[in-house]
Amino acid sequence: MGILTRWGRANTVAPPGTGRPWREASFSKQLNPQYTPGSDDYVQAESAVASATVSRNSALSTWPQAEALPPEAVAFSPSPRSIVLVGMPGCGKSSIGKRLAARLDLPFLDADTEIEAAAGLPITEIFSRYGEPHFRDGERRVIARLLAGPPLVLATGGGAFTDARTRAAVRESGALAVWLRCTLPVLLRRVAGRDHRPMFLNRDPREVLERLMVARHPTFAEAQVIVDCTDEPPETTTKRVMDALAVHRDPARLKVRLSERSYDIVVGDGLLERAGALMAPVLPARRAVVVTDSSVAPLHLPALRAGLEQAGITLVATVEVPPGEASKSFAQLEKVVEAALAAGADRRTAVVALGGGVVGDLAGFAAAVALRGLPFIQVPTTLLAQVDSSVGGKTGINLGLGKNLVGAFHQPLLVLADTTVLATLPPRELRAGYAEVAKHGLLQGALWDWCEAEGARAVAGDPAALAHAVLESCRLKSGVVAADEREESAEGGRALLNLGHTFGHAFEAECGYGGTLLHGEAVAVGLGLAASLSARLGFCSQELPGRVIAHLQACGLPARIGDLPRSFSAERLMTRMRKDKKVRDGAMRFVLLRGPGDAFTTSEVPPAAVMSLLRDEGAAA
Repeated sequence: MGILTRWGRANTVAPPGTGRPWREASFSKQLNPQYTPGSDDYVQAESAVASATVSRNSALSTWPQAEALPPEAVAFSPSPRSIVLVGMPGCGKSSIGKRLAARLDLPFLDADTEIEAAAGLPITEIFSRYGEPHFRDGERRVIARLLAGPPLVLATGGGAFTDARTRAAVRESGALAVWLRCTLPVLLRRVAGRDHRPMFLNRDPREVLERLMVARHPTFAEAQVIVDCTDEPPETTTKRVMDALAVHRDPARLKVRLSERSYDIVVGDGLLERAGALMAPVLPARRAVVVTDSSVAPLHLPALRAGLEQAGITLVATVEVPPGEASKSFAQLEKVVEAALAAGADRRTAVVALGGGVVGDLAGFAAAVALRGLPFIQVPTTLLAQVDSSVGGKTGINLGLGKNLVGAFHQPLLVLADTTVLATLPPRELRAGYAEVAKHGLLQGALWDWCEAEGARAVAGDPAALAHAVLESCRLKSGVVAADEREESAEGGRALLNLGHTFGHAFEAECGYGGTLLHGEAVAVGLGLAASLSARLGFCSQELPGRVIAHLQACGLPARIGDLPRSFSAERLMTRMRKDKKVRDGAMRFVLLRGPGDAFTTSEVPPAAVMSLLRDEGAAA
């Protein structure tokens, strides 16, 4: 019986410990030119791989849906998911894997053993006959096929995880990848005498391992759990792997589904140190330019740089701009673009925004215009940016005439919201960011109830409250953006996210973007005015404005014109609002409320009513 028959359609193998026969037909396609798409075995194998994909949907009440994978960060539970051990040859994947499987009461399989059983050949001969590309393709199919079944512990070959499609198959299966990381001296002692492995035949083990570590460690870093291994007994290492699994928390993922492509919002703690591993799957090349500001850089750039380095992402350039709204200017835009291009950025180099809303807007616009478009990733470090500006692809700079009047829609490849960094925010910045959470609450309804009950905890810096605020705000905004990406709906849609902003932007422009008034503070006053205008026009109850204003003030935010540190002219504010980018056919557009969870857009607001409100709230004539 020949290799093609033993490995192909006639060969059915039952993996040890499972009792489940499987046919590795897709591998035979690589070995047998007669094996073509459309045959029964080909369809069966491809369907098995496809079935490994997992998705869950989470509804947003009456808002458009946003997919959540998973909806909340959860502790590791051994029952619903497989464990995939990756690492260098000699790291102990098989010995640790068997012990781990026994502790978790799961079957253990070795991918190399399964491949050899299916092929009827040792791996050395598969390599010599058919070459590594064919082997890697078949290896991926074997791994995907095994992970499509019930949970197990799977030890992979040393090169398996270096294949991008294999890593994708592991991710899509829902399995948890664990990197058993060893130092070179430990590996050298363990691989002594392993001349049967193809990579060590007639070669110096040290040279081979050093070369492989350079090539493979960046991809091993994409594993969700990393455990450093020493010469300790296998039982000790197994216990440390169990301990790592016990404390592991998956970050929450929200899928933003757009017409052309989708991207994830990842929310969790400690994401900066794993930034490279999280970015790598979506990057066209492992090259990046980081844009940040001089306040954020000393706090968070070292962690980001280390995370990128661990995943083998080359930092082409770091561009720092001054903190504050004034950096959203043509001068700073030119600085960012020229620095990136001078450093050698090409169309496969990603622009990474590390900072608040200003940095995100500026870096995103630079990515949109440099070389007619560069890949873009958001790493927001303020509450305001995490809950609002980092999601949705709006980028831009300011003019003297007003805010965000020059810009572009440029969606990110990924948004990484590390909630740990919020602990470094000054209290005023944290409060300003909370204004956007309150806005989302008024738009969504149930979130407003949470704001009134728990918002004070978030403003006080409670990690659990902040994580909830970020996740739920992103859930709402991602659904809205997916339904109306470019704000083209005739009514409602993405424009609803501007609740409070028509007023707020006017106050910001009057203050000059110098830090006298933060964006979130202006939005808070705008929310109070929008609720008051809604009540005056008879759209909502008369008690709603009082609730909104009282809650915002209780959280330390200004909510009325009189709460601001300077006076304003009602006429000048009206002039600013008439130049707002949301103006349609010369008429000011407002987002108004019928109640929490019931907002609408309208141009049918008498200017006299707006002027009267501004004057009654303390603006001078």
